[in-house]
Amino acid sequence: MKQIVICLFLIFSCQIVFAQDELTIDYDAIKLQVENENSNYFYPKLLGRFNSFDETLTLKEYALIYYGFSFQNDYLKQQPNEAIIDTLLKSENYEQLVTECAKILKKNPVSLKANNNMGFALFKLNKPESEWEKYQNRYRAIRKVIVLSGNGLSCETAFKVIYVSDEYNMIYSYFDIEKIYEQSLVNLCDKFEVEKSEYYQANEIFFDISRKLIRQSDFDKELKMLEEKIEYEN
Repeated sequence: MKQIVICLFLIFSCQIVFAQDELTIDYDAIKLQVENENSNYFYPKLLGRFNSFDETLTLKEYALIYYGFSFQNDYLKQQPNEAIIDTLLKSENYEQLVTECAKILKKNPVSLKANNNMGFALFKLNKPESEWEKYQNRYRAIRKVIVLSGNGLSCETAFKVIYVSDEYNMIYSYFDIEKIYEQSLVNLCDKFEVEKSEYYQANEIFFDISRKLIRQSDFDKELKMLEEKIEYEN
């Protein structure tokens, strides 16, 4: 029964959208905008509006918030483990789930999993719609940005994501794909061979994970340099 309720909630929250237009995601342009202190798109300003659940945020601003997070210091450093969410869901400990999701969102405000499950936990605790719906609105907005970032049919037109976990969220929860047969890395994209679904009529789906790969490479280089410096000084 619990699984049925969760599925119904996810179906209600996903609002699958098929749009004719796509968002143009230019990482160089995003970096310039979110790092410009004189811009209305300066990241701390956007994040402040995001965290206050500003209903006037546009799709472009949601894109800057999501992809712009990959240029922040906390993007890869000290990221919380989201596995606890599944454990708490299984035990139906919704009070603790709210607490843990809040901790995750403090470190990673664009976490799809934490936003979605924060909304679900508040819903299960019979909180007012105004409390849980705002998290679901953020969750839907970010996924809409991702699905409008490409069409997934090739690496050149891949859906752009900043976390690997977001790939699986889109595959399973958005496109309702039930089976993944194989996954491989093609240049800076993850390529999945999948079973077609009602909402994705192709056997391959590509995700551009370049921001994660590039930032991870830079992070590893910085760590290596630090370790070499410490070794030299000792």
